[in-house]
Amino acid sequence: MTSTAESTRREAYVRRMTDSTNGAFDVATAYLGLRLGLYRSLADDGPATPAELAGRTGLNERLVREWLEQQAATEVLEATRDGPTWRFALPDEHAAVLLDPEALDGMGGTILAQVASVAIAPRLLEVFRTGDGIPFAGYDTDMIEGQGASTRPVYATELATWFAAIPDISARLASEAGRVLDIGCGMGWSSVTMARIFPNARVDGVDLDTASIEAARANAEGEGVADRVTFEVRDASTLAGAGYDVALMFEMLHDLSHPVEALQSARAALAPGGAVLVADEITSDEFSGPADEADRRHYGWSVLHCLPASMTDRDSAATGTVIRPATVRAYAERAGFSWVEILPVESAAFRLYLLRP
Repeated sequence: MTSTAESTRREAYVRRMTDSTNGAFDVATAYLGLRLGLYRSLADDGPATPAELAGRTGLNERLVREWLEQQAATEVLEATRDGPTWRFALPDEHAAVLLDPEALDGMGGTILAQVASVAIAPRLLEVFRTGDGIPFAGYDTDMIEGQGASTRPVYATELATWFAAIPDISARLASEAGRVLDIGCGMGWSSVTMARIFPNARVDGVDLDTASIEAARANAEGEGVADRVTFEVRDASTLAGAGYDVALMFEMLHDLSHPVEALQSARAALAPGGAVLVADEITSDEFSGPADEADRRHYGWSVLHCLPASMTDRDSAATGTVIRPATVRAYAERAGFSWVEILPVESAAFRLYLLRP
């Protein structure tokens, strides 16, 4: 016989998984709305019937109608009768969350990255058997664009505050000789933001992903800072003695196969008195069973993306997204840093570590 407690526990798990599957449909259909321009059309051109929206976007009317009804049924869109048909509208508040590239609470980038992560799940079956990873490039453009879109508003909103907590480095960057190295720059939004905060500084972004560097160059041009920001497909280990005032390593240390070696390269690229600023996930200090919402989310990203992507080398450190403060300290000490400080700043996404040789 099944006890009452067992029955209650089972029912609770069924409810949780039911909610989760509904949430997965929310993410997948939002992805369609973003990639097909449906949300953008509703935001820019106003409410529409299925026929009108299909005409605006060049899509199949029957599929558009089903998408619209699903979005209204799940209360993403508002639906009102327009004679014999329905007209659908995207509320301004929802439009901001989905479409505003600088909204700190924006979800557009997260949606793209999550779809990229879930789409790779069938390939992970073999990865779990062999231990061979999946290269970052294997997650395609949705992951590249999703990560860039997710972190862009954090940098735009918070970077100035982070550097206000490092007055000596900020003073160096304010001079005409100030130099910034952005390691693992991705689509370049951290580099672009640094150029805005420190208009006298030169910023060099490096990354091993060609598609990311191409996007970063386009973003720098579009934001009008390409005269002071350069991007290159390059390993930071080739920059020893380059003399940078600060090296940035933002949301990437946990992704690396060889984090200690990367930190050593960052240290070697510094000028005397320079520092490395690491931004990585806000996690609990240790694993203790049931976790808070943030660690649950980090574990999801880790299983589907960050850990497999870091295991393409057989001797990988295999850190994973749930990178603890003690792990960062251990890596920094092994890389030769004598000072590791967690900066006393509030961030919506990251814990900030200042490393000095």
